[in-house]
Amino acid sequence: MNKPRVLIPISLQFSVRYLLRSGLLAQLSASIRPVILLGWKDELLEFELAQAGCEVHPLQKATWGAQYERARGIINQWHEKFRNSPSTAIREYRQNLDRPWRIRFRKKLRARARRLSLAMPGGLKRAQTRELELFWADTNARAVEQQLKQLKIDALFCLTPFLTDEELTVRVATLAGVRSAAAILSFDNLTTRPCIPINFDLYLVWNQYNVDQLRRGYPHTADSEVKIVGTPQFDFYWNRDCLWSQAEWRQRLLLPANRPVLLFAGGYFTCAPHEPQFLGQLDDAIQTKQIPGEPIILFRRHPVDPMERWQSVLKAAKNVVLDNPWELGAKVLGHTNVGMNDISKLASTLCYSDVHVNVASTMTVDGAIFDKPQVGPAYDDSRSRKYDRSALECYHQEHFLPITSSGGIAMPRSKEELIQAVRSGFVNPAERREGRRTLVKEICTFTDGACTQRVASAIREFLEQPVSGLAYSMSSAGR
Repeated sequence: MNKPRVLIPISLQFSVRYLLRSGLLAQLSASIRPVILLGWKDELLEFELAQAGCEVHPLQKATWGAQYERARGIINQWHEKFRNSPSTAIREYRQNLDRPWRIRFRKKLRARARRLSLAMPGGLKRAQTRELELFWADTNARAVEQQLKQLKIDALFCLTPFLTDEELTVRVATLAGVRSAAAILSFDNLTTRPCIPINFDLYLVWNQYNVDQLRRGYPHTADSEVKIVGTPQFDFYWNRDCLWSQAEWRQRLLLPANRPVLLFAGGYFTCAPHEPQFLGQLDDAIQTKQIPGEPIILFRRHPVDPMERWQSVLKAAKNVVLDNPWELGAKVLGHTNVGMNDISKLASTLCYSDVHVNVASTMTVDGAIFDKPQVGPAYDDSRSRKYDRSALECYHQEHFLPITSSGGIAMPRSKEELIQAVRSGFVNPAERREGRRTLVKEICTFTDGACTQRVASAIREFLEQPVSGLAYSMSSAGR
């Protein structure tokens, strides 16, 4: 019996970690033929995927025309209002802080025009019909359709359907009746990403919060199966084989052998554009001995954050060691083959550093798994205080609220409070321990390192289910 051919697009480095490094593809390859569509050229990664039993082809880049862009804008605006997440207003306020007034004015006019068109009788139905028509007429969906006909897939599995290249391919396939499953890669994707215009048959999510967000924001998924499987990308943290020794970790990262380590995990610049000020303030506090023990700061750059915004602080710093998380991609940030060495470095960093600082990042969860004190700066004390409100609101986004309310993270509202929170983390690391345990349970659901197996089992069970009445036929897609 031939194995079912399962389409799996990869357009982001985090998918490599989830699919390949976790061993998920190796587990699935025993019962399926993974057909990988890879979003960038990487001969070593292609070889590794082939070794894991995969067939590898290029993922076509999505091309959207201006008419389709406008049509999707209407759908996205309707969706954001419908899902009614506090994250929407928080994100819009933050983005407007750095937009020129002309752009803000034009966006306001466009939003008003969209609201008026949706408010007309039958407005939403017309918008949805128009969007689907333009999907076929004003994108390269037909070219993708031809590729999928040749690949002859039986089902698909997707991690990031909100990314345009993956969305285009997955949507063409699902419109043709291909059975589909999605594992939502990150716990914020259902409340911070644009509308996902695909109805998957199976959704795999982190926690009960995600289930509620999915049902609320995508009510048409009422007949879809939803399973809580946890977070395969965190399985590595429960595997001691993924850790270097502390001596090796310090040697590899050029850290002094006898100084405690303060991990500063940088975020993506749109979250907190003023974030470098925190790194500078902590460096100064160490230099002036406001933080005891003479710690060294390990600054871990976000994988896709531009380096330029950190340069002036790093140039002046006297107690900072820079760590790039992995090779950042020659041309496009995010197009990287994340290896086990990179994962071991991250796990070791989380394990052996003493106190962790980041701004409303998933790294709070990573660090809490290792029971390390978590500090989230929530202020802007520059002269203008431009980002002060948005700095606090980062922690009020819907996906982050369980973390904020857990009590497992300190959220200082000034430089003085930041220094005190870090000092307390070094002096009394057990403080907020119960809160950290709570946030790990709330967000991750499972803490046994077996989430990869849960995903593999869910996919196998899904594929073993009898196919319903809709037969697969790429030739009829979109016609």
